[in-house]
Amino acid sequence: MAQPRIVVDGYNLIHAMPELARLVGSDLERARDALVAKLAVYRSGRGVRVTVVFDGRRQAAPQTRPPSGIEVVFSRAPQNADAKIKTMLSLEKSPRSWTVVTSDNSIVLYARDFGAKTVPSAEFAAKLGPSIPRLGPNRPVEQEAPLTPSEVLEWEEYFRKGRQDPGGRQ
Repeated sequence: MAQPRIVVDGYNLIHAMPELARLVGSDLERARDALVAKLAVYRSGRGVRVTVVFDGRRQAAPQTRPPSGIEVVFSRAPQNADAKIKTMLSLEKSPRSWTVVTSDNSIVLYARDFGAKTVPSAEFAAKLGPSIPRLGPNRPVEQEAPLTPSEVLEWEEYFRKGRQDPGGRQ
């Protein structure tokens, strides 16, 4: 029996995750790296291979290698990620061991024709969890800082006093 494999429609999954989708316009590489890191955490302890497929080609050499058990594939023009996933499926000897993560109906139907399982991107995103993992020692993900104790007190006072702005404005 073939080792189970999860094949991810990369940008489709990124857009199903608000914390990653908002990075797409400003730092696409960071969004991809964060997704790969989340997939590595998900994969740990599971006996599966994970392949994530992105449209296009990597613009620069990767700064780090993907974690063990995670394969990152970029399609080459004129092929996009959808076509790449379909080609991979058609060449696979054991497509029934695959789970394809996408919300793209054409890929879903194609995968099912080959006996592969499919999972909608939003459903799989929920399995990955809401937080963005750190992206290496010098690339922490920016997150909103928690409120300080004095800020908590100001907001408690705000709600007690009829919603007057903590700075005294109404």
